[in-house]
Amino acid sequence: MKKIIILFILFTSVKAFSQLGFFSLGYILPLAGSLPQYYIENHGGILNKNSYESQSAFEIGFLVQPAYNFILHEYAILGLGMDLGYYRDAYRFINYEDRQKYTHIFDSLNIGGYIEGLFSNIFMIGFGGGVKVPLGGSYRYDYIIESLNYSRLKQRFDDIVIPYVKFLIGVKSFPAISGFSLSFYFNYDFPVIKDIRVSPDSVKFSSIDLGVQIGIYISNLGY
Repeated sequence: MKKIIILFILFTSVKAFSQLGFFSLGYILPLAGSLPQYYIENHGGILNKNSYESQSAFEIGFLVQPAYNFILHEYAILGLGMDLGYYRDAYRFINYEDRQKYTHIFDSLNIGGYIEGLFSNIFMIGFGGGVKVPLGGSYRYDYIIESLNYSRLKQRFDDIVIPYVKFLIGVKSFPAISGFSLSFYFNYDFPVIKDIRVSPDSVKFSSIDLGVQIGIYISNLGY
C-alpha cells in the first residue's frame, strides 16, 4: 500500500511539473581564456607584486546541466538548473626577477547552479555560480611539468576550493526534444586558494575568464 501511495505521489508531481514546463539535460563545452591576478600581502617576506605580470591561458571543461524550464509565456522561459562536471583552471604569470613563466593548473570538480531567461525562443541571458574543487593539477615552469595529485595540492595550498560567479548571454533553442546553445560568458574566480610555499607572505589567486559555451540539450518538451 505504501509503495502505491509513493508511486501515486511521484506520478502526480511529475504530471504537475509537466504542466508548468519541461525538464532538460544539457551537455556543455566551455572554452575560455583566463587573465589571472596575484593578491600578495607582505608579512615580513620578500615578494613584490610588481615583479609579476599576468599571462592569458586557455581553459576548458565539460559540464552536465540538469534543469527544469518554466514556461512563463509563449515567448518567455525561465530555466533553473545545475552545472556539474569537470573544469580546468589555468593561472599563468611571468616573474621578471628570473624571466620565467609559471603556470598553476587545477583540474576540478565543478558544482554550481544557474538561472536563465529565454526570450522569443532564441535569445538567452543567464547568471550562475558555485565552487570548483581541485582534485589534481600541475605546476609548470620553464620546460618542467610537476604533476600534483590531491594530497600534494593540500601540501602546497590552503583552502582548496575556487568559488566563482558566471554571466552568460547568447542564443538557445528548444525546437522539440533536442536543442542547442551558443553563448559568450564572463567568469570570475574569487581569491580564496592560497599558496603556502611563500610564507610568511600571503599569496592568493583570482581570475577573470572570457569565453564561449557550446551546448546540446535533450528534453521532454515534445512529449
